[in-house]
Amino acid sequence: MKTNFKKLFLALVCFCTVQFAVADNERPITVKQLPAAAQQILSKHFAGQKVSLAKYENGLIEKSYDVILANGNKIEFDRNGAWKSLDCKYTSVPKALLPRPIANYINQHYQGAAVKEIEKEHGRYEVKLEGGVELTFNSNFKVLDIDF
Repeated sequence: MKTNFKKLFLALVCFCTVQFAVADNERPITVKQLPAAAQQILSKHFAGQKVSLAKYENGLIEKSYDVILANGNKIEFDRNGAWKSLDCKYTSVPKALLPRPIANYINQHYQGAAVKEIEKEHGRYEVKLEGGVELTFNSNFKVLDIDF
């Protein structure tokens, strides 16, 4: 029993050490160093908006890119340049970037409401509308939750 506990403790210490060593591995990059798909999203859907900061984040499990625009909007991309989250507090998420079923649902049930944030993670989409309504969709775009 003590041997198993010692092995478990040692494994936990090693994992934590690696986690902390890799967790802060981020560096600023230029827009041209972003994946082509991310550059295309920026030029097509955020044209004319200046990039204040672009950074590459090399996490323990996944790699990602973060972009902060001069107007305060934030975009996170995965390692291939597909968006993971769009945070447009001061404007709205471009409608063309919303998955069609989500855009249709919002138009049908919240006509005219602007999308301020959308995040896709673990097979779910979390959407925040102006006015504070939060919607959660599964990977098949079925509504799982609505918070007011």
